[in-house]
Amino acid sequence: MTALFDQGFFVREPAWHGLGIVLDDYPSREEAMSLAGHNWDVVERAIAHARRNPATGELGWKELPGYVEHFRSDNGNTLRVGADSFERISNAVAYDVAELLFEQGFQYETGITLDGGKTCAITLALNEPIQIPGDDSVVVPYGCLSWAHDGSASLKVRSGTIRQVCANTVAASEAEGKKLGTDFTFRHTKNVHDRIEDAKAAIKGTRKALDVYRELATELGEIQVTPQQRDLFVSTIIGDKGDLLSLSAATSTRVKNNLEAERGEARERVLRPEPSRRRTTSPRTGSGSRVASTSTTSATTVRRTPTSSGRCSRTTRPR
Repeated sequence: MTALFDQGFFVREPAWHGLGIVLDDYPSREEAMSLAGHNWDVVERAIAHARRNPATGELGWKELPGYVEHFRSDNGNTLRVGADSFERISNAVAYDVAELLFEQGFQYETGITLDGGKTCAITLALNEPIQIPGDDSVVVPYGCLSWAHDGSASLKVRSGTIRQVCANTVAASEAEGKKLGTDFTFRHTKNVHDRIEDAKAAIKGTRKALDVYRELATELGEIQVTPQQRDLFVSTIIGDKGDLLSLSAATSTRVKNNLEAERGEARERVLRPEPSRRRTTSPRTGSGSRVASTSTTSATTVRRTPTSSGRCSRTTRPR
């Protein structure tokens, strides 16, 4: 199915792929687990391999020591076959960790099951939107969790701005958390439950970080940027020292055109009005916060990819 999507729910806003259930309000833990397709456990059993008896020629089964199969308790589907040192983390444990964010005011925003249950994720929204003075839109911070049952990933917790609705947005959220330093990882080891206290300490900093962001965004949002200041800013971040590249006879026309096109996009981004919507991470038009946002976007996407499709893929793949 689309983007490896199997099952899931989304509060008020549907996912881009149009699949899953759209809810009018935030669900409870039990409702979230059921609607997301997480209401099952990971079961472990020994595995065996077929061996022929050299004396009799008969084919028999022999247990393979040190290896086990992990499978879904509801339908028996195999999730992983590997070493028994890999400790399974149940879906319930992920929701136990999510409750730590609940203590800070977060609620279940999305819940998804991907690739037959091999990957699961939940997004929690802080039901206290950040409103920047002079900006009609709001910023809704997210707490994100994702975990894999096939050995490809650990249980990861982080705060950020990406709403998880598919495999691509899960990958983007994980990359964002790592880049911002807001992630916490539970390894699939025997002491996973012992690390809950460590997670509490890490997650408690989420609200404090949001308060810092609110203060900084408010200060930047009150700084108005003129078209002349915008052009100076754009020519500084998208260009080269002394215009040695853009004015050089050795630079091809294609490179010069690409450079000017990127500058044009950045200019428009600083002053372009954003459409009214419930959730956004776009700051106030023509403000210091929009300038800061534009510089980040330029550094991480526009200057590294030559096409619009490349920019899209770069924002949905971990680097």
